[in-house]
Amino acid sequence: MNGFRLAQKNKRLELDLYGIVGDEWGDGINAKKVVALLRNAADAEEIVVRINSMGGVVWDGTAIFDALTDHPGKVLVKIDGIAASAASVIAMAGDRIEMGEGAFLMVHQPWGFAVGDKEDMLKTAEILEKVEGEIVGIYARRSGQDAETARDWVRNETWFTGAEAVEAGLADAAVADAESTEKAARAYAQQGAIFNFAHLPEPLKARVEALNQAGGALPPPEEEGMSMKDITTMTSAELAEARPDLVDAIKSEALKGAAAEVEAAVKAERERAGSIAAKARELSSSVDAGELIANGATLQDARELMLKAKEEELHAGAQAANVGHGEGTEDSAANPFLPVEG
Repeated sequence: MNGFRLAQKNKRLELDLYGIVGDEWGDGINAKKVVALLRNAADAEEIVVRINSMGGVVWDGTAIFDALTDHPGKVLVKIDGIAASAASVIAMAGDRIEMGEGAFLMVHQPWGFAVGDKEDMLKTAEILEKVEGEIVGIYARRSGQDAETARDWVRNETWFTGAEAVEAGLADAAVADAESTEKAARAYAQQGAIFNFAHLPEPLKARVEALNQAGGALPPPEEEGMSMKDITTMTSAELAEARPDLVDAIKSEALKGAAAEVEAAVKAERERAGSIAAKARELSSSVDAGELIANGATLQDARELMLKAKEEELHAGAQAANVGHGEGTEDSAANPFLPVEG
């Protein structure tokens, strides 16, 4: 399994991070989705994060690390097989970190590449230097070691077994897990061609070589019968069961949106009716404003009807005033408004 899976039951959130950190390869751990899911589960009191990852994009790793450390719930990290590179950064977010006795934690210098002239290369080197300083600080704070010790680990691509990580302060417990080395080897066998680390431990290297010859894929972890299906592929029924809190929040927001739409519609209707009535008073219109309002006329349509009616009224009045003043009659000769001949 690659990518991530999440489920929440009551106040417990379980998050599996298996595969490459970052989705640049199409099936990796999408940091944006992970961060969004964590923010939408703000009421979770415990988060169990299970990791089996060779690493990936450091920016994505630090984004997930920040989201976990910002969450108010207690974070338990379980390194099922391997947490290398960017995945080791994520692991440091645990309030408690547990590793299988045969699992591995690896830290190293950040990698990068650039295309361009020497200025582009120098700029890339500056960025990598800053990133290194950031991850060194994360390892140092978690372990309680000084920055120089953590920097030595990073610059020498240091691999830690469970026991060694506990001794270094990078983990809290090494737990019995007969499958942890196998899980680490399968993760490396799937993605090792991308990373090709320089100092792969011999036990891990031997198992990886055997797997490369035989093939095979590691099934996703299951615990306590909880479905760990990606939330983006869940049906509505599955989502309601796995994340009832999220479904309730969605319903609440939908109701708020509907109420806002109704309020806006009522306001618009009041403004339309008031504007039509005001226009009728302004023009002293004989048109029935109430009927226009009831029929749903717009203000523009109502205004045109009122003006047309007013024009007809004025025209009718003018015709009535001119009755009996035809040309050549005595009345027309006596009309003071006509020009006097001669």
